[in-house]
Amino acid sequence: MTPQGTVNDQATPIRVLARRSGEPWTDEEYSTVVAALAAGSSVDQIAEELQRTTGAVRGALRLLTPPALALRGAAAENWLREQLTSTPAYDWRASRRAHSNGTYWTPAADSILIEAWRRSTPLGELAATVGATELHTHRRLVQLRLSHSVLDTVDRLGCTPGGDLEARYLVARDEYRSAVWVLTIEGLVDQYGTVSDHISVHSSRGAAAMALERLTATHRSTAAARRLSLPPARWRLVGRGLDTAAYGLGHPDTAGEIPGVRARPAEEEASLAGDRASV
Repeated sequence: MTPQGTVNDQATPIRVLARRSGEPWTDEEYSTVVAALAAGSSVDQIAEELQRTTGAVRGALRLLTPPALALRGAAAENWLREQLTSTPAYDWRASRRAHSNGTYWTPAADSILIEAWRRSTPLGELAATVGATELHTHRRLVQLRLSHSVLDTVDRLGCTPGGDLEARYLVARDEYRSAVWVLTIEGLVDQYGTVSDHISVHSSRGAAAMALERLTATHRSTAAARRLSLPPARWRLVGRGLDTAAYGLGHPDTAGEIPGVRARPAEEEASLAGDRASV
């Protein structure tokens, strides 16, 4: 009899999740599923190869069949096997895209987006080329780290007047205008030689940048005048609006550091002063 509070390993096997459980599926993985299925591999074999659960693979098979057929489980698997045998050129990507309402992106489509961003191709034209909505196209541009926000996208590529993306753009633009900018500096030296942390709030990014420049100059001049040895002072500039959810990725935080300072020994300073006097 199994003692109370213990687990009988044979009677109660522990379910171990596949290594890649929960991760987004890639176009390459779907291609692997299709190729393996066409070659006769079982769902269990495909799951092991991809380090996915069998349930996840069966879910992927459903997405590779036309939505209108409403196939699931074994029915989706069998239909897809027959289709791949009778029609090797079956466009499974079209089915996958149809299931996701235009949000499925292939490497080829990503390449088009990257080139279009470089050329500043109008967003309406770009969306039509990749077969997606302007909103979905914008979101993919952000995922590819080409755009930081709807402001970046519309300012560079434009958008269709009256569309969903324009509405988001107007909200983000108003949010940007109402934002405040917070400047923080760790290890700043003031004019009296006191080392402390600085924080200030500014009405615009430009005003915050000017304050950073001014404080940096004071930091360096004071350190030099008082012959202070200092580690780098780290700064960060953050924009915050009334609605941070709308603000989102619009204006990413920026950060940097003021280089450290090494104080010259008094003898070295005296030697340099003598050299300057003799010139």
